[in-house]
Amino acid sequence: PLRPAGRRKAQVAPADRRSRSIRGRATPGGGRALMRRLVVAVLALGSVLLAQLTVLNGLVLPGGGTPDLVLVLVIALALAGGPRAGTLAGFGAGLALDLAPPASQLVGQYALVLCLVGYCCGRLRVTLLRSAVLALAVAAVAAVAGETLAAGLTLALDSPEVTWATVAQVLPASVLYDVAASPLVLFVVVRLAVALGLSLS
Repeated sequence: PLRPAGRRKAQVAPADRRSRSIRGRATPGGGRALMRRLVVAVLALGSVLLAQLTVLNGLVLPGGGTPDLVLVLVIALALAGGPRAGTLAGFGAGLALDLAPPASQLVGQYALVLCLVGYCCGRLRVTLLRSAVLALAVAAVAAVAGETLAAGLTLALDSPEVTWATVAQVLPASVLYDVAASPLVLFVVVRLAVALGLSLS
C-alpha cells in the first residue's frame, strides 16, 4: 500500500519543480518596467546635465556658488534605486561632466566623485524606507561630502584656475544651494519611481 503513495509523490514532484521554475522566471512586464525606469533616469540625467552646463553654471548668485543639480539628482536616484543605480548614474553623469567643454579638468575626476557618492547613498537606501526626514538628512550630508570631495580633488590635482581662496569663497554657497534643492529633487524622484512601479517598501 505504501508504494502507490510513493509513486504519486514522485509524479507530483516534477510538476512542482516546473511551477517553481515558472514563478522564478522574469516576466515580460517586469522587463518593460525596468526599461521604462532606465529610460526615465537617462532622460532626467540628460536634462539636468544640459541645464547645469548651459544655465546653472553661468548664474551669478549670492556667495559666488551655484547649485550642482547633477550631484543632487545622483543622490536622489541612489536613495531611490540602491547602490547599483547610484553607481551607474554617478559614473555616467560624472563622465559626461568630465567630457563636456571646456573640459579643463582631468577626465574621470567627476566620475569618481559621483560614483562614490552614488554608491554610498545607495547603500543608505534603507533610510528612505524608514523616514523621510532621515533620508533628507542623508541627502544633505551627501551633498556636502560630494562638493567637498570634488573641491579637494581639484586642489589635489593642482588645477591652476582653482585656489584655496576660491574654494573657501564658493564652496559654502554651493553646498547651501545643493542642500536647499535636495528635498524637491528627492520628492520628484521618489514620486516618479513609485509611478513607474519601483517598490520602496
